[in-house]
Amino acid sequence: MDKTWKKFERKIAEELTLLGDDAERIPVTGRIRGHAADIKSNVFSIECKYRKEIPKWIKNAMDQAVKSSDGVKTPIVFLKERSAVIDDTLVILRLGDLKKEIRHGQRDI
Repeated sequence: MDKTWKKFERKIAEELTLLGDDAERIPVTGRIRGHAADIKSNVFSIECKYRKEIPKWIKNAMDQAVKSSDGVKTPIVFLKERSAVIDDTLVILRLGDLKKEIRHGQRDI
């Protein structure tokens, strides 16, 4: 029986493939930890994390972004540690919003 995290990785690869990427899950036996992505992609280096819960403060940040988007703009959250350089800021967006952006092409910002 497949582990839930493996199913999650396969589903992400499937979603990206439907968007035009040539994404494929790389089995753990086919990679050395930290030396290869969870999913082979033409565009991204993908690491998937499946957890019982996402920290509430992260979900709250996304909820704020969603509420302020007015249903028009794409909600996005930026996370930066105090001592980190700006280019190491993490960017979080929902898969559904990423799919919408890719389907509609690039937008002016």
